Amino acid sequence: MTLHLSQLYSLSRSGSFSHLPSRKSSLKKEREDLESILLHSKDKLIYGIHTGFGPHAFTSNEELDLIQKSLIYHLTVEPVLSGDGTPHSHLSHEEARVVLAARLFSLSLGGSGIRYETLEVLNQLLELDCIPVIPERGSLSASGDLIPLSYIPLALLGESGFTGKGKDLGPSKHNGKNSKIPGLPWTPKPKEAISLTNGTSFTTALLGYQVMEFQNLFLHSVELLQYLFRYHSVFPDAFHPAYHEHKQFSGPKRIARFLHPIVSKNPKEKVEGKRIQDIYSVRCIPQILGSIWDEMESIGSIIEQELNSLSDNPVLIPSNELNGSADTSFRFAEGGGFYASQVSFAADRLQNVMAVWCTWVDRFLNYLFEPKENDEFPLMLSAKPGTFAGLSGLGLMSTHLTAEVRRDSMPGSMQSIPTNGNNQDIVPMGAISVLRNRRTVVSATKLLSIFGYAVYQSSLFAKRKDLVPQYELFQGLKTMEVDRSLDFEIQTLMDRVRNSTSSLVTTPID
Repeated sequence: MTLHLSQLYSLSRSGSFSHLPSRKSSLKKEREDLESILLHSKDKLIYGIHTGFGPHAFTSNEELDLIQKSLIYHLTVEPVLSGDGTPHSHLSHEEARVVLAARLFSLSLGGSGIRYETLEVLNQLLELDCIPVIPERGSLSASGDLIPLSYIPLALLGESGFTGKGKDLGPSKHNGKNSKIPGLPWTPKPKEAISLTNGTSFTTALLGYQVMEFQNLFLHSVELLQYLFRYHSVFPDAFHPAYHEHKQFSGPKRIARFLHPIVSKNPKEKVEGKRIQDIYSVRCIPQILGSIWDEMESIGSIIEQELNSLSDNPVLIPSNELNGSADTSFRFAEGGGFYASQVSFAADRLQNVMAVWCTWVDRFLNYLFEPKENDEFPLMLSAKPGTFAGLSGLGLMSTHLTAEVRRDSMPGSMQSIPTNGNNQDIVPMGAISVLRNRRTVVSATKLLSIFGYAVYQSSLFAKRKDLVPQYELFQGLKTMEVDRSLDFEIQTLMDRVRNSTSSLVTTPID
């Protein structure tokens, strides 16, 4: 099975993995190999099994179960539950689901040595919607997403809490560790706690979730252009598919195929003495939005590669790789499989993509607000310029949101700070970027809602009102002729965007 972003996004709401039983035999064999190594290997300095962690990995210790609990306890330092058991300082329920799903899937690929029974329990949690509370902070995206992921085994021990419809099914410190789920509370065996925590699943899953969220916002913005261009004329040649055949990028071609059939039906005519090309925020829509689309696909590909990889340390590798023998036994190898560099770079790229989109939205709003540019609508889309301010306030908010997003666009992937007794002396900081991206997605949602209302308001002044289409996103909303508060309209649009999927997500484009 290959885990795609669309499947991960679906798991943010419900479901579990049906492929797990097919992995049972292989995973059990790996666990047997691990236990054989522990019994018979002369090497008593396997990282995270016989030794402590990070700078403490220098001496052998036979208390193997105690070492696993030590890993969990020394990392669970972020308060995630209030005194009465209410979650706080944590991921949303949907985000926690994708993190749990990503960690489970990565470990199911094999090479970790974790017990199959432990993965079964995690899959049960997904199925029952009993999801460990996971904190937002504490990952440097190296040595795994340590602090956030450590709250998964802490919840399995019955020493934290859960969210979701099935939250009362799991053991917690507020119900005396009582559980209705077989296998809980859980006791970690050698290598299991480190397998659960020492991976990139927090950073990777959250970034994948953000890509899917922003993709939906992006496609909604294309739908809004389809709505607008049915009654508002622009020069159509900039959208002609043949124009874009001179380059090899697929994104601009897709945007052109979406918009040219619409703009060509109501074209803007060239007039002597007037500019014969639209400004860049209109004319270059295929290039601007097309490049964003291409970049999102590239980022998504990187995320899927990491989702479908084992991220752990140490990992099982064949013991015969050097001598060419037919021996099928395994040994542990130690390295940096927990290091999320590619994902960290991708997180910064997503932020840059969102910043460019926000900048374009802000500039396109200015096009709608400026009669000299759009040649159809009044100043600030006001029904009575000079008396009523129209959408001036929305314009100010758009510029604030865009400036905030651009300020936040400093790359996080190069912000390394040594830590952990200098053991982690260079780290990619992907989780820092991912947390920043969360703020940007919220801002982008509000900005899209402002954009949406501005497009809707422009329909009030359309020269050809017979061409204004019906659009479900605007159902029940009213355009503004006399200045009034627009907080209800913007909140309504934000809610509708969050709870709907753009029709273009499933539109054939190739």
